[in-house]
Amino acid sequence: MNPETKQCQNCKSDFIIEPEDFEFYQKIGVPAPTWCPECRFMRRLSFLNWISLYKRKCDKCESSMISVHHENRPFKVYCNPCYWKDDWDGTEYAIDYDPNRNFFEQMLELRNKSNYMGLETLHSTLVNTPHGNALAYQKDCFMVFNGDYGERCVYSVFFVHLTECLDTYRINSCELCYESVGLYKCYKCIYSTELDSCSNVMFSKNLSGCTDRFGCMNLRNKNYCIYNVQYTKEEYKEKIKSLNLDTISGLEKALKETEDFQKSLPQRCTIGNSMNINSTGDMLYLDYES
Repeated sequence: MNPETKQCQNCKSDFIIEPEDFEFYQKIGVPAPTWCPECRFMRRLSFLNWISLYKRKCDKCESSMISVHHENRPFKVYCNPCYWKDDWDGTEYAIDYDPNRNFFEQMLELRNKSNYMGLETLHSTLVNTPHGNALAYQKDCFMVFNGDYGERCVYSVFFVHLTECLDTYRINSCELCYESVGLYKCYKCIYSTELDSCSNVMFSKNLSGCTDRFGCMNLRNKNYCIYNVQYTKEEYKEKIKSLNLDTISGLEKALKETEDFQKSLPQRCTIGNSMNINSTGDMLYLDYES
């Protein structure tokens, strides 16, 4: 049997099915796939939603609520206060297992009879934070997901101990940060990635222990640098002022120049922070002997 090239029925790209793949499909009694591996992977993950929110009614108290489950779902969805009450339990919709029936059919039947939480949050610890999911200990936040201990944050995902941050992803113990990814113990950092213990940093990448930096990369414990060039405090302020970062054109120019500059420098082989001890791997944080 030879390899066969097929066109994905979803994204229309070509993909190859190897002879050993055909042997495996024959062994388990399934037809050859019509979708490419990437689209099949997305389809397998599509059952999980934790970031798309819908307005609907609680199926118990009928109050209006925000939920990750659309109102057209076949199962019942309770608001969080109703879900945690003691006036119901899971035995009410229990079913007996029938070994003569398909297991997955019975599992689906039980799933559709079950009660689900509208949002997976520790709701008693949330203050004025109705729009978000996978949260605990939040105050005055909007559209935040998968985070603990946030206050006055907006559009942020995967965080802990965050204060007044906007449009951030995967940051820890930070304040007044914007449009940044992978920050740890940072203050007033914008348009930056993978910073550790930095403050007043803009358009930078892979810094540690730095303050007042612009467009820098791969530096440690430095101050008043622009594109890795050292300046005095006064020179730095004058040059930053000349960049006109308070204008759209100035920001766009800075983003383009920073991207070109950082592409010319060596990239780290792995991503992590200074809290890793005797550990190897990518995207590691606070790891010990892993």
